[in-house]
Amino acid sequence: MAHVHQTIRLEQHEPTAGTVLGERFRLEALIGQGGQAVVFQAVDLRRGGAPVAVKIARQDLEASARREAEEVLRREAGLLRRLDHAALPRLYGLERGPQRVWLARELVAGQPLSALARQGPWPWRQVQLWAANLCDVLTYLHTREPPVVVGDLKPANLVQRPDGSLALIDLGAAHTLTRRPPRAPRPRHGTPGYAPPEQLGGRSFDERADVFALAVTCYELLTGHDPATAPLQFDLEQLERVAPLLSSGLRSALAFDLTERCPTAAVLRSRLGAPLPPRRLFLGAGLELSDRRDLEAALRHAPQALAGAVADGSLERWFATHPDDGLGALRYRLRLARLSKPPRTPQLDLLLTALAPPEGSGLLHVTPNHLDLGAIPLRSWRIWSQPRGLTLHNAALTPLSWELECPAQADAEVRVLVAGRAQRRAGGVIEAGAQVRLEVVAAGKAGPRSGALHLRCGQHRWSIPWEAQARAGVPVAGRHAASLEDLDLRHPDLVPGLEALLAQGALARWLRACRRRDLAREIENALSRAPDALRRRLLVGRLLHTLAPERFPILEVRGLEEAAARPLVAGEPAHALIEIDNLAAPAVSLICQSRTPWVDVTTAPAALEPRATSRIALHLLPPAGLHGPHEIALHLAAGALPLTVTIPVRINPARWWHRLRRMFRVS
Repeated sequence: MAHVHQTIRLEQHEPTAGTVLGERFRLEALIGQGGQAVVFQAVDLRRGGAPVAVKIARQDLEASARREAEEVLRREAGLLRRLDHAALPRLYGLERGPQRVWLARELVAGQPLSALARQGPWPWRQVQLWAANLCDVLTYLHTREPPVVVGDLKPANLVQRPDGSLALIDLGAAHTLTRRPPRAPRPRHGTPGYAPPEQLGGRSFDERADVFALAVTCYELLTGHDPATAPLQFDLEQLERVAPLLSSGLRSALAFDLTERCPTAAVLRSRLGAPLPPRRLFLGAGLELSDRRDLEAALRHAPQALAGAVADGSLERWFATHPDDGLGALRYRLRLARLSKPPRTPQLDLLLTALAPPEGSGLLHVTPNHLDLGAIPLRSWRIWSQPRGLTLHNAALTPLSWELECPAQADAEVRVLVAGRAQRRAGGVIEAGAQVRLEVVAAGKAGPRSGALHLRCGQHRWSIPWEAQARAGVPVAGRHAASLEDLDLRHPDLVPGLEALLAQGALARWLRACRRRDLAREIENALSRAPDALRRRLLVGRLLHTLAPERFPILEVRGLEEAAARPLVAGEPAHALIEIDNLAAPAVSLICQSRTPWVDVTTAPAALEPRATSRIALHLLPPAGLHGPHEIALHLAAGALPLTVTIPVRINPARWWHRLRRMFRVS
């Protein structure tokens, strides 16, 4: 933006002095012109002629550039409307009409800092005062929700008021750091000489860009060098000579590497010799944080309160206001964890990830250090072996991030189970002193197989050798079964394990390998009809009947469709009948229980007779307030075969005649 006393040529189609905008603001003199807007000194006719500044989007730009300029002006007005700080001008009005977009804000009296910079170099104590003033403004902006990044902090956008304080008068390049990226990419403004390398390179930038620009401004005031003449080149030796007490802090803020740059304006204020007392963060129930030790204690004793502070953003804002550089850096690591982790990651895990040192630790212990996977299925069967456990223990005093990788091999595939799914990689964070158990599965070509898993914790790496024997068979109920006779018929996971193989399509292939082609053909025919969960369970019972007919019957359940077709009325009793055919010779015991509160089993046999039909009678009384689709759930135990029977029903609200009949029934 041009300075007050410059001669400025205004395009003829722009508004001129004397124009009244919004029937309120009369333009008087042009005081600045930039690439996207012009600024007039004006008077507010509704406030007795009080002076204001009116910023108008330029009309002499191409269509796309004009739309961008207008959008920038709208965003600046939106920011000024919700910000309230003594160093920021107040917003008085915004016009978003089709002809012209403009905003009216407070006209800050004083001298532009750019004019004062040309009078430098300035004494280091004065620059220290200005820097502390600007650090407070940046801390305020950076702790908004969402945070506001100025994006173009420089002397030309700063004014020294008569009382000596500084005001930031231009937020045209500012943007907010929302948790989700904006739908349309926003222009990344920045002035060469003041903008950091990441901003000049067109990369994403955050609050640390403002810290860099503030340090450049201080460098200019202290040395008298105009940074725009040689962007990103600083005479640090001269800086050390003219301001030895400030040079160390400014050098850290001028670091090109973001991991080495001073993390926050509050930390920079402290490094420049003007620290503020750390603000306390209250977590509720008498808990408060004042330093890193309090944070670690809360992590151990009040993790849920801390998780709430992560979720609502108060912990991140506390990091931004604290003079401790370690806590300031945690702000960005927490933000990075939130962006890199899945959306539903627990808040405490995000914090643990941020607290984990990037360099990791050698105190991550793995047990066992040699993994014997035992017998594993053939890879051509497209199923995984029985899981084998791998335990990671964190013996360090800090949380540790870890990543386990399963390298690809030509003759075998090894995976780690993540939420029940086999993955090549898994990762997470372990609290200090805690441990996590992983499950590893494998499949391969026939024969002995071996390899190694790779575990990484920061800069530390471990190799975990594994070995296995790939052969025909399936993992079920804790065993690698090469034939039906290898099954453990009394294992509680036998039926669900076989049902899982059935769903994967591996059961029929296994039966063919076991030379039980008749059973394999029967299962394939049943699967071609897309059976529901009940019929899949009955199919598993048919298979196990060949091994233990006295424990696993062959059943057929009838009457479910009829029961589902009859609509129910809320508050009205009803009845349903289910028939069970025992298609085999042995009799088996039967237990029937209702899992639905408003359904009672009134009649059920204690045993299913050989080759006979048994009936189960149900009494249904849906509550008066129950409407819409629901399910009736029954649990049956026929011998050793557990069954879950679900009947979808629809419950209609009671009509007036239903209520009338109920009244007569009661009387």
